[in-house]
Amino acid sequence: MVPIELPQPKQPTKDVALVLGGGGARGYAHIGAIEALESHGYHIKSISGNSMGALIGGLYAAGKLQEVKQAVDGLNRKTILKLFNISLGLDHIANGEKLMVLLDELIGDTRIEDLPIKFCCNASDVVSGKEFVFHKGLLKDAIRASISIPCIFKPVQMGEHIFVDGSVHNTLPLDLVERGEDDLLVAVNVSAPDDEPFQAYLKKYGEPENGMDKSIWNMIPFLKSGFSANYMNMALRVAKMSVQNNTQMALKITPPDIYVEVPMNKFSLFDFDKGAEIIPYGHEIMEKALKEREEN
Repeated sequence: MVPIELPQPKQPTKDVALVLGGGGARGYAHIGAIEALESHGYHIKSISGNSMGALIGGLYAAGKLQEVKQAVDGLNRKTILKLFNISLGLDHIANGEKLMVLLDELIGDTRIEDLPIKFCCNASDVVSGKEFVFHKGLLKDAIRASISIPCIFKPVQMGEHIFVDGSVHNTLPLDLVERGEDDLLVAVNVSAPDDEPFQAYLKKYGEPENGMDKSIWNMIPFLKSGFSANYMNMALRVAKMSVQNNTQMALKITPPDIYVEVPMNKFSLFDFDKGAEIIPYGHEIMEKALKEREEN
């Protein structure tokens, strides 16, 4: 009797298509999340990123994650404000020129299509009103376009396009990442819904309590010309709710295999001086998600 060879059970894949969302300084959590994935033996084959996710994801794809981590460790409120290069314009408060110098030092003229890891990022074109996805071209230009937070960073003009932060269209670009048949879809959402009620609008007076937010507040002259704190609280709250809903809809349309999130109230958009807290937080939440997956 000829023995029957039974098919061997398929080994679970550790190849990853990684999606990194936008969220300002909360995007530092991407660094810790990536380090946790690597420590568990996962292999990141492709990345899509938005805003801070584009910055961290693009620099990781270029092999510069440790340099970024070292740069973050050296940041304080004073150096951050210098890096922002405050330069008031009709549509921005920071021109981003010093950030471009830093990107040029890190990656020079590296092109997206030449990266060892497949990468793309998105931005929003205010001329056409459409999302634009960078699959090729200079990595530093694509990152700069994707991180152009409206009314904060100067928009980026490329030909007939004028780009602002891709979060306007797609904060968590699950639908953009290039994914093989067996690749795990892993998402890090750093603009998740708050984990406690929003109380700021109930306050009648006052400036932002967060140190970095207050520094930005003090840099903007029109905020001192009669606008109440509640005026800004309402505007920021509505913007946050819109982003949160954006990410929740994206998750319903394209559910990831592994998912971690950072609530928007956990850290501020401008907490760029809190890398020592945010990076470990990203590692912790990814570590927890991976252990739960491996135990099941």
